[in-house]
Amino acid sequence: MPPAGAPDYSSCVAKRVCYIHIGPHKTGTSSIQWFLKENRAELLKYGYFVPESGANHGAHHAIVRKLCGQELRDHQQSAAAEFARALDETPSEAVVISSEALNPLLKKSDLARIFFTRMRELNLEPKLVLFPRNQSQFINSCYSQAVKGFRRSEPFETFVQGATRRFSFRYSPLIELAEIYDVELVPRPFTGETIAHGVVPEFLQAIGVNPSQFRDTNVRRNEAAGPFTVGVARGVLRSIGSAGKRLKWLQAVRCGAKLATYLKDKGLTDAGYCGLTTTLARHIETQWRSDNDAFAQRVWGAPWSEIFAADIGREFTPNDFAMCRPDETTERRLQQAIREMTPIAERVLLDPALAVEAPWNDLLGRGGWTPTPRA
Repeated sequence: MPPAGAPDYSSCVAKRVCYIHIGPHKTGTSSIQWFLKENRAELLKYGYFVPESGANHGAHHAIVRKLCGQELRDHQQSAAAEFARALDETPSEAVVISSEALNPLLKKSDLARIFFTRMRELNLEPKLVLFPRNQSQFINSCYSQAVKGFRRSEPFETFVQGATRRFSFRYSPLIELAEIYDVELVPRPFTGETIAHGVVPEFLQAIGVNPSQFRDTNVRRNEAAGPFTVGVARGVLRSIGSAGKRLKWLQAVRCGAKLATYLKDKGLTDAGYCGLTTTLARHIETQWRSDNDAFAQRVWGAPWSEIFAADIGREFTPNDFAMCRPDETTERRLQQAIREMTPIAERVLLDPALAVEAPWNDLLGRGGWTPTPRA
């Protein structure tokens, strides 16, 4: 029986496979989620049910957070119950959900236990689809996204130092998780080649769908930020932080949106941030070599260096403005943008509707350093 106050999932009697795409962040998750949202009807024809996400970008964050037992905003509290009802109403033998938020959540033993218990109550057979990425490129992308999303403002090297101590960038714990809960891992390497050719076809193949049946698989969403974007966001967040103000999740969402609009309107949107030096990349790769090899041998039967041959040992030249000073014109534009964006961000912080004291609005509680927050 479900605990008191929890949705009753017992009416869902049909045993079916549930492909759960868990990211991680910055491995084409936005592209996959957009594709799933736009192709729900077509996927249903092939026997794959994609539940409504309730979000413009298509991610199923509310569903997975509720299935992990987390409290949500009032309008999202029924997400798991609605998911259960939708399962009752579909004859499809396969279910597909996608949420990179689930990756860090499942690394917390209590939340993982709740999640997989509810999967069993729904009579679902979970298969975890993930895209491991070489940590040098992974951390670089995560940093630019985290800064753009008003989550972090420290220098890149400081971020890297913290990252090398974090559980989040290790993949081998997922093997143990799969063994504990008797679920299948479906790992696909996220490489430079994946970026070039698109992640959606790789994802479709991972869940047993022929990509050639769809015309719009070349989806690219949420492209990485550039050095100017990172410089502005970092400067604004440091200015706000100097006043002792700590952002809530909704405030970070709004600030990120305001920044994107500001840069677009000014014609200053850029891409391609790099904080890596070749030396720093080699250090990162050395830090994770043992864990990466253990994971790769278990899931692919080959060393990490073979799977990610084109990504390991690359040369890098940083373009972070804190590491290589921009030209005078760019520096002037940067400082002007920081001056103009700071009061905009400060007005966001004055909106009481965005400063709600609730667990779901705690920025650190929703994943700490992780990238741009989305509902």
